[in-house]
Amino acid sequence: MHQPLPKWASLSVLGLLLHGPALAQTLRQGFESTAADTWGFTATPATYNFPSLSDIWAPVANVGTTGSSGVQAVPAAGALLWGMQDLQNPTNNDQPTWHYLDFAPVAIQSGSAAANQVSFRFFSNGFDSGSSADSLAYTVVFDNGTTWPATKTYTQLSKDTRAYQTVTVPVPATATHVRLRLAAKQNGNDDWAAWDEVELGRSTTAVVPSLRLAAATAVVNENAGTVSIPVSITNPSATGATTVEVALVPGLGTATAGPDFTYAATQTLTFPAGATASQTLTIPVSEDALAEGAEYFTLRLQNPTNATLTAGATEVLVYINDNDGIAPARTRNLVLNRLASYQNGASGTNSAEIVAHDPSTQRLYVANSVGGKLDILSLPASGVPVAVGSIDIKPYGGINSVAVRGGVVACAIENADPQQNGSVVFFDQNGTFLKQVTVGAMPDMITFSPNGQLLLTANEGEPKSDYSVDPEGSVSVIDFSGGVAGVTQASVTTVGFAGYNGQAAALRQQGIRLYGGTTAAPSTVAQDLEPEYVAVSSDSRTAYVTIQENNAIATLDLTTKQFTALRPVGYQDHSQAGFALDASDQTPEILMANWPIKGMRQPDAIAAFEVAGQRYLLTANEGDAREYSALTEAVRLGDAAYPLDATRFPQASLLKNAQALGRLNVTNRLGDTDGDGDFDEIYAFGGRSFSIFNATSGALVHDSGDLLERLTSTEATYGAIFNASNSTGNPSRKNRSDDKGPEPEGVTTGVIRDTVYAFVSLERIGGVAVFNLNDPAQPRLVQYVNNRSLTSGTGDQGPEGIVFISGSNSPTGQPLLLLANEVSSTVSVYGIQTRGPVTATASAHHAAPLQLYPNPTQQGRVQLSRPVSGTLHDALGRPVRTLRKASQLETAGLAPGVYVLRAEDGASSKLVVR
Repeated sequence: MHQPLPKWASLSVLGLLLHGPALAQTLRQGFESTAADTWGFTATPATYNFPSLSDIWAPVANVGTTGSSGVQAVPAAGALLWGMQDLQNPTNNDQPTWHYLDFAPVAIQSGSAAANQVSFRFFSNGFDSGSSADSLAYTVVFDNGTTWPATKTYTQLSKDTRAYQTVTVPVPATATHVRLRLAAKQNGNDDWAAWDEVELGRSTTAVVPSLRLAAATAVVNENAGTVSIPVSITNPSATGATTVEVALVPGLGTATAGPDFTYAATQTLTFPAGATASQTLTIPVSEDALAEGAEYFTLRLQNPTNATLTAGATEVLVYINDNDGIAPARTRNLVLNRLASYQNGASGTNSAEIVAHDPSTQRLYVANSVGGKLDILSLPASGVPVAVGSIDIKPYGGINSVAVRGGVVACAIENADPQQNGSVVFFDQNGTFLKQVTVGAMPDMITFSPNGQLLLTANEGEPKSDYSVDPEGSVSVIDFSGGVAGVTQASVTTVGFAGYNGQAAALRQQGIRLYGGTTAAPSTVAQDLEPEYVAVSSDSRTAYVTIQENNAIATLDLTTKQFTALRPVGYQDHSQAGFALDASDQTPEILMANWPIKGMRQPDAIAAFEVAGQRYLLTANEGDAREYSALTEAVRLGDAAYPLDATRFPQASLLKNAQALGRLNVTNRLGDTDGDGDFDEIYAFGGRSFSIFNATSGALVHDSGDLLERLTSTEATYGAIFNASNSTGNPSRKNRSDDKGPEPEGVTTGVIRDTVYAFVSLERIGGVAVFNLNDPAQPRLVQYVNNRSLTSGTGDQGPEGIVFISGSNSPTGQPLLLLANEVSSTVSVYGIQTRGPVTATASAHHAAPLQLYPNPTQQGRVQLSRPVSGTLHDALGRPVRTLRKASQLETAGLAPGVYVLRAEDGASSKLVVR
């Protein structure tokens, strides 16, 4: 362990320097433990070296390893270096903690031999830039004190050099003392760094004053009146003044000079001779009454006199944070009240991804993939689930999804070898095995058609990590018209995308992402397309399939079993009003700003619904990246491996700053429009929104844009954990801002009285947002609810599956909403209460009673007590029959179950089909 030189030793060294021959003042530290190491230092914490744990904070011969993950650091000179690896060590209870080397204060000699610079060499390998923010930094102080500045003011060093770099800091001519602190905070034994050859000495080259901006970003509230931009100087001239211009930079900015801030002309800052204090530029900021996102503008240092500009510290992006933003208005004509949250086992060893409800038995079936089980619950009149039993699914494979109809439970099962064909396994209501059929590879979602005649699976067909095996994505359609007794392997038709092979270029031109496989063996179109989720039209004739990674939706004709359309879903333009986003996890403020980037919608769940005879599709634009050993498309925008085109992005260094877009995850498989190796367009993952499409044409009808982030950022309670992840630990605000924000994952729709509602679950922050869809082009926010702790990893976390239960099919008599929360392994039950009058039919409350007979019926004609115009809805609230002044209803072809006939005059009646 190195200790500071004794006081007498330091004085002796200085005495030799001061009174010996005309030698330049020099102190050095090479960590060799020899007489040549003359600049004493203190290590905090004390040195340690645990080779078995890869934990190092000590002088060593080398640090790290050489291989696919990095380059080993060896001494820059001599036999030893100061090594750093996995500083989250046993001595501090495995918490990431600042580590320091504090080099003792040294009096600066006068005259021509006086030291005029501090230098050291450093090496870094893969220090992380995550939310825990690994740090490698330094600070030089020109006094003989014992306290140090705050760590946030230290100068950061490159976190991944993989070779030694030299840092040189000039000593001002007016300085009487100098001391140095080297600092690091890091965890993870696959990252390491080293310092070596620390020296205080004299350069024979004249040292010129250097100017820099104190930070690359600044944030001010619009009602602050002014914003201050400090510019600092090192090694000021003792004989002459230094000046620099500060110019407003066009191109990178959304704030407007005049209405938003005042900056009429380029301004000049002057540093008097010998002055060490920073000069501050003060800019007036205007307050307006507009509710808008955070706006920003850019300033640049230019044309210095008697000084140089510090590379990488000449531009600053100034955010003006709006203070007029209010929470989006909510109609509140519908209220969700949580009745219960049932946990089907300890989180971490269990999960609850998908839940299915059977109104004929009032049972719930939960896909528990982590636990390898199908959990069975009953749903009594209280709305509080009660455990019935669990079925071990592992003998069949891995469960991904579950659907139920009339007491028959169908599970989508992934093969133990995921690239091989999967299966659908049927059980009775108690979990007794009935039969099993084979479907495509990796069935990820399963659903019954509204009429109960078909069962469909979305077979994702993901490749092995090295792409040695890449199955085709597909949809399997199972004929269920004869019930489970009639299902055989011959009932299964698996529909793939081979018909699109050879059309890759044309599909890419349309906006469909095709990029899978390796350079030597690219995927075919059929292999590249990976179905995620299926929705079926109310007439059970058409299926709509999201293909998430490919940013597309396919249309499947269920009569011919052929795909009839493959359409792109497009991109968000985050530079446009209404499409702002909070893009960094490194800013303490929520900064909803517009940026020159696009968001790939990449929908996960999809639902089909109808309004005024027109069919629409509702998508949850979650986003997803391919991350395999042979193909990893996600990269931080700030990484050196993601070069931005200098013409398209002249302020690339600012965009790459961690407090702007540097932390944002983007794809490296899209955006190089001219093929020159840099990126001309920036594409981020997910839309952070929901979209509504015309099901017939594929045209975009509505996109919610930045509404979900505005909603959660301004929510009175849950704004405190805005964009927090769904991990089991304590929530960390904004730690998903650099990824995909709230990540809308699940959607469903339901009809309550005269209104079509959408329910959109948010996978990360949690909870569900409710919207009125009666005008699909302008959905109205109704409510947002969540049940997650703000301070601990408890409550409902990670909602994925979402189910609407109509009042007629509910054991409580009121509509219910179910959320399957994957991370907390809970199923939450919400009761839905309506408020206010029915607006579509003023006479609804005075309509004549409506009776149906025979009821229950054995699939035949049902007589109505009076002529009716209206719609028959299934257990999920989806329309399955339309009546026009009818006195009878044909039920042939309807699957067994509970239905509700809703008349246009407001009357309704339940119908049981056996």
